[in-house]
Amino acid sequence: MSGILKYLVGIETPQTLVFGITGRQGRSRSRLMKKMGTRILAGVTPGKGGQEVDGVPVFNSAFEAREAFPELNCAVTYVPAGAIRKAALEAMDAGLKFLVLTADGVPTHDAAALKEHSVKTGCKFLGPNTVGMLDTDGYLFGLIGGSATWAKKNYLPGSVGVISRSGGLSQLLGAFHCRRNLPGPREDGTFGPLWGEDYPGITSVMCTGGDPIPGVTMLDAALAFQADPRTKVIVAYGETGTTQENDLAREIVAGRINKPMIVFLGGLFTKAGVAQSHAGAMIRNVEESYEAKRKALEDAGVIVVERPDAVFAQTAKALGLHA
Repeated sequence: MSGILKYLVGIETPQTLVFGITGRQGRSRSRLMKKMGTRILAGVTPGKGGQEVDGVPVFNSAFEAREAFPELNCAVTYVPAGAIRKAALEAMDAGLKFLVLTADGVPTHDAAALKEHSVKTGCKFLGPNTVGMLDTDGYLFGLIGGSATWAKKNYLPGSVGVISRSGGLSQLLGAFHCRRNLPGPREDGTFGPLWGEDYPGITSVMCTGGDPIPGVTMLDAALAFQADPRTKVIVAYGETGTTQENDLAREIVAGRINKPMIVFLGGLFTKAGVAQSHAGAMIRNVEESYEAKRKALEDAGVIVVERPDAVFAQTAKALGLHA
């Protein structure tokens, strides 16, 4: 069981530590993650070392947890925004190589410090402000899916890799690619089933988060999907703010990514300097505007659509599926 993490950060078998496992969200989400196949070896809550949560031992620090379980290589945080910096730095210094930071409202200067330290330690982090990631090879990190029963029925193995800056769009673009006989708008202007019983399915869904300084960027995720032999088409939700889409377009032009790519680009009516939707969607310069991003992507050969349900017809076309 390696999935997309093999190509994102070189992890063959995810072995997971959960920060905040004794809290209500940490406890409930850990149960969901385990039901989805995630291997959770330990949890961390300062001051509660020695306890257990559903059979998972709790430690006071990541260092103690890794001393007991040296095979730990991933961590998910269910702690408040103000505690993210300390938890993430500790996880990096303890030698973990992949983190998922689910908290919203993490200060930008904290995210910048984490980005810098991640380069020094060779660790990658997803987020902050992310619902996490799900891989149909058998693991979930974060908040995607609702119940395990629902998630197992609605996130099915296939050939589409999903990247999104939005939590809601992560789940929509993932689950709808796994629906048999999915109806939607067709290229000829009609509305009806876009494919039959042979749905595209997904390889992995990765939410890069909606903050101004993401750990794993859209480009990082796309490069991982490019290397993943399961993924035949890359689908993404992008928006105004930051230069993630522009960076992605440049690398496509440079030839580092050549798989078919479809992007629903949000922010058509976003005004410069106005906080709208995610914190990272604010336009600070011309390159971060909708028009500049759309031009860069289309010039790179990416198919850009203006509404999320238009993505699925393009996926069907790229994969040669027919209703």
